[in-house]
Amino acid sequence: MSATLPTRGRLLLDGPRRPSVPGVATSPFAVMLLAATAVGLAHLRWPGVLPLMVFVPLCLLAALVLPKVQVQLLFGYVVLWVAGLALAGHEDMALPALVLLGSMALMYGVASSRAHHGVHAFAGDRMLSDLRDRLFRMGDIPALPVGWRAERAFASAHGESFAGDFNVTVLDQEAGRLEMVLADVSGKGQHAGTRALVLGGVMSGLLGSAPSEQVLSMSNSFLDRERWDEGFATAVHVRIDLDTGEAVIASAGHPAAAHYDAGSGRWTSVDGGRGPALGVVARASFPETRIRLDPGDALVVCTDGVIESRRCTLDDGVDWMLGTAEASLVHGLPGLADQLVRHGRAGVDDDRAAVVLWRE
Repeated sequence: MSATLPTRGRLLLDGPRRPSVPGVATSPFAVMLLAATAVGLAHLRWPGVLPLMVFVPLCLLAALVLPKVQVQLLFGYVVLWVAGLALAGHEDMALPALVLLGSMALMYGVASSRAHHGVHAFAGDRMLSDLRDRLFRMGDIPALPVGWRAERAFASAHGESFAGDFNVTVLDQEAGRLEMVLADVSGKGQHAGTRALVLGGVMSGLLGSAPSEQVLSMSNSFLDRERWDEGFATAVHVRIDLDTGEAVIASAGHPAAAHYDAGSGRWTSVDGGRGPALGVVARASFPETRIRLDPGDALVVCTDGVIESRRCTLDDGVDWMLGTAEASLVHGLPGLADQLVRHGRAGVDDDRAAVVLWRE
């Protein structure tokens, strides 16, 4: 929100205003400027003990913590020191000077990258960590009513901090309804992580607010408008009436869910309805499949990293998942999600995610 405030006159200060370089007088810059001077003088006094490369740690610290303007000033000051030493013929410093200047060029690249993102190095790390944690917390499965249990597990490609797989969960306690989306953004690891953050925020706002049958359609419209270079995602949307066990599943190009029917003692794939991946076809429709989860029944949803790999067919991956789920019935379903992710067919080459929900 913004407002136009009435003009109340100009505050007059003693003396004329003086132009200044932003932040030059701040303590970190002043300390580093003094440190650079001390390093230069020490090198003049003891060149054999303190070589020219002693400037490197100072320049690295400046590249990490100072604003870009101050980095430019400090690096220029160091270059003046090096030029002065060279002109004075203090020593044979051609090679040390080249190494130092090359190192400074690399460190200036780091500072420029920081400035482009608008954050200091350590603040940027904290911000990225916070965004990653927020994305994961969006999928936290709240405490379910008696008789219902759920688990989820995630793993990123090559152990990267970000992944393209995420889930969003909303529990409406008054209506007795659980609504969840498991999505897989195109790409893997950190490259897909930023798009997952954006799409996760969109879906988090839709779940529980928009009509359930429109969640995938509205998400598809969002991606169609954005027109990202890699702008598609697969997703499965599940809503369950926790009082009756009635479940509605809609898929957008996502691997089929697996349903365990305790009455027949069999696991089957829920292949009734599937629309295209999100962001591929404008105004696409996403048919729904209805099942019922009775006491003893279970539902498994996962991303393609669990069942797909370059070494086996999709059918082989689905058979493996169903076989693993079948074997888990011997000792109980707790831990099944983690097992599917840990031993997923793609291994560490792709992101992997699984959510298991069952009725006791």
